[in-house]
Amino acid sequence: MNTRAPDDAKATPLRQKRRQQQGVGAGSRWARLTAPPAGVARRRVWAVLETLVATVAAVALCAFFAPHDPLLIDSGFGWIWLVPVLIALRYGSITGGASGLVLLAAWYALYPAQDGARLLPVGFFFGGFVLTLLCGQFGDIWITRLREARIANDYLAERLSILTRNQFMLRLSHERLEQDLMSRPATLRDSLVRLRALALTQDPLAAQQGDIALRGAQPFLDTAAQACQFDSARVFAWRDGQPLVIEPAAATGAPHGEPAASVGAPFELDIADPLVLEALEARTLAHVGSAAQQQAAQSAYVACVPLVDAQQQLIGLLVVKSMPFLALNNDNLQFLLVLCHFYADGVRHAEVTRELLRAFPSCPYEFALDYARLVHLARASRVKSSLVALVFDNDANSQTWFQHVLRTRRALDAQWAIRDERRLAMLTLMPLSGDGAVDGYLVRIENTMHAQYGVDFEAARVAVHTAKVPVEARESAAVDTLRDLLERCDVRL
Repeated sequence: MNTRAPDDAKATPLRQKRRQQQGVGAGSRWARLTAPPAGVARRRVWAVLETLVATVAAVALCAFFAPHDPLLIDSGFGWIWLVPVLIALRYGSITGGASGLVLLAAWYALYPAQDGARLLPVGFFFGGFVLTLLCGQFGDIWITRLREARIANDYLAERLSILTRNQFMLRLSHERLEQDLMSRPATLRDSLVRLRALALTQDPLAAQQGDIALRGAQPFLDTAAQACQFDSARVFAWRDGQPLVIEPAAATGAPHGEPAASVGAPFELDIADPLVLEALEARTLAHVGSAAQQQAAQSAYVACVPLVDAQQQLIGLLVVKSMPFLALNNDNLQFLLVLCHFYADGVRHAEVTRELLRAFPSCPYEFALDYARLVHLARASRVKSSLVALVFDNDANSQTWFQHVLRTRRALDAQWAIRDERRLAMLTLMPLSGDGAVDGYLVRIENTMHAQYGVDFEAARVAVHTAKVPVEARESAAVDTLRDLLERCDVRL
């Protein structure tokens, strides 16, 4: 075992601190002695003090060894000028010149007049000052370069620190996104696409019959279980306030209904369960976390969702027996409520679309169904959806652009193409889309038209009209909103 590891660990912070204090070009102890680290050069008081002390100390040392010639003027070489030269290299020409002036003052103090006259050694001082100023100029240049390099390094170090933190946060965000995708394998849009395809495969006339009121319940429950992570759940068909089939349970004698769909371990429906009673009374989702009654927290179930269609008729009940603890959150339960409303509207979709098709006979069935379902969804869950209308002229070029818009339809959108003698109109129903999504859709369409045909909405004379899917409770609100949008488009059906 390495017994020096603790000492190394203690020395590491000191070593790192010393490394951070070193400036550019200060990589050794001798370099730190000859060139000041960053921060010391900025201390003018320390520079002046060091200049005076070093110069006076050099003069005193020379006077100790050569009392008759303290400045070593007669030595043949101006050794004393090494001190101003070193100071000029260290701090610049100004401090070097100040050191030279200290030597000049020392000459006046230490060299007495001979025969009543003082003869200044011009060559000694002139050569010393020239050498000091030259070295000081060199020092000034490199001090400036080192300062710029330090500033650049500080900026790059700060940017590196910011990028490192951002990269760390991005990695955490990526890991969190991976966990979310693993915990929720299906998105709301994907789930609604599957449910819409499920509803459109049913026979509109047969879907009105009571004996098959929950046709497609098993595919719906499979989709909801995958999206909301059920362990055990059942869907029970409902009519006149009771399950379609009432039988006593073999073990308890309590009434229960035969399920229309089941996932996970089977269980029996207890109609007298407090959570079931609360869900049926409120006609909305009830779960143990927000139960209004205290005894509902003692329920045998986790969540109950009534399946209520657009005519406010109870057609079924989704009962969740068990689910992971982390999945029991508001977002997941809201997800489940949206899926249940969307499915309930699609079970008897002929009744849901009857009013729209009566008002607009040429409306495509898929568009009418999705519009009716989204109106109900907006009223029940406050989920925003939008209508976008693009109106073209009815000429050769406009027909090409019109077909291009038809081809750029999103997977979840529903479209209604209207053609008359003067205009071509494209109504796009955008589920789960607010103002931002509408703006993004229009920008994408305009960009694709400009990239492929070199025209934008203004050049192509395209009129844009938008509307919100209504949330008013009155029954005629859906028809009135759609009629108002068509009137603004000025097209004849």
